[in-house]
Amino acid sequence: MNLLRSATSGAVAVLVLALAGPATAAPPMGTLELRYAGDLVTATQVADSSGNGLHGSILTGGGAVTSVAGPGGDPFLRFPGGSCTLAPCPQAIIQPAGSITLVPDDGGEGRFVFGADIRLTEPPSPAAGMNVFQFGAAGAGLSQWKMQVDYGRPSCRWSDGTRFVLLPAGPENFQLALGRWYRVTCVRLSPVLFQIRVHDRETGRQVLPPAQQTGPLDDILPSGAVVIGGKRIRAAQSDVDTDQFHGDLDTLEFGRRQLPSDT
Repeated sequence: MNLLRSATSGAVAVLVLALAGPATAAPPMGTLELRYAGDLVTATQVADSSGNGLHGSILTGGGAVTSVAGPGGDPFLRFPGGSCTLAPCPQAIIQPAGSITLVPDDGGEGRFVFGADIRLTEPPSPAAGMNVFQFGAAGAGLSQWKMQVDYGRPSCRWSDGTRFVLLPAGPENFQLALGRWYRVTCVRLSPVLFQIRVHDRETGRQVLPPAQQTGPLDDILPSGAVVIGGKRIRAAQSDVDTDQFHGDLDTLEFGRRQLPSDT
């Protein structure tokens, strides 16, 4: 079940789900800037179905990203399997054609959402992280938004270059079960409120209560290129350095609040 859905041409609504316990704020309405649903334009290019033409180039180094048909015929993206802590390693990432519309902040509102369907097919390495979807790098002076599933536990990170919020899902020992599809969503609900949600994709039900955290971040203005499935392709480096994702991804989306008309 996707938290971003096309409603009209280019518009999306983020579903409001009933929560157990105290009410939490709902993700904002906004525009869908990017959506990768598993289709390929060519063997080396992933199709952007948002209507914005941000097709993704597949960059490889001994690995591959392929489009695989699921049981119902809907495709998903398969990344190199296993794990590798000694180079050379199978490497493969996706890089969208443009990134400027994925810089989320405009006018200081800071409300945006990104999500992905994730399925781990083998036990995650305890020695290397796995990046899913990110814009910008971690470091002093560097803005970033990022989703990762290090050691099998999803987390989201946001940084304005000075301060950051790192928000993991569930208790410390929580891991995504192998062979099961999950929807992981990272939301900046306001300039100071951040949230991560994990749902069972098949049932749409929450696997965990949403976790949220406050942090007084300024505008998040990443630079460079958006990357999916790892940090980079570098033959001399192993998963420990590249954070290569291993497994299956589907319905990768980025959306943000419409500016300046909606309130």
